[in-house]
Amino acid sequence: MSFRTVRIFTVAITAFIPWLLTLSALGAAGMFSRGVFVAVHYALVVLAYGVAFGMYFRAHKGVDPFVVMGIAILSLFVFEFVYLVFLYEGERWFLTWTDWFVPVFLIASTIYWVGKLLK
Repeated sequence: MSFRTVRIFTVAITAFIPWLLTLSALGAAGMFSRGVFVAVHYALVVLAYGVAFGMYFRAHKGVDPFVVMGIAILSLFVFEFVYLVFLYEGERWFLTWTDWFVPVFLIASTIYWVGKLLK
């Protein structure tokens, strides 16, 4: 499957919706203890991206899961950059392996494996 068959905009929108939902939910989950917050964060990204990309892969048969995952992760980097540079005004204490890199790995893995399972 060639790169041209994957619509970048639809992948970016599919990635944006769970990103926005997760961002909103984590704002509310800030009152939890650190361990509970991290567990909720991890479970939420797997669930949200699994559902969103499950719907994506059901609607877009034959697309390459790796290409979709790559576009989604690049889109998430753009969303995070715009949010952190232009919109976010608080401290950036959460830019750690636990709070940012592990969830990115979970998101990428979830998108890829959902795509492989539904292919």
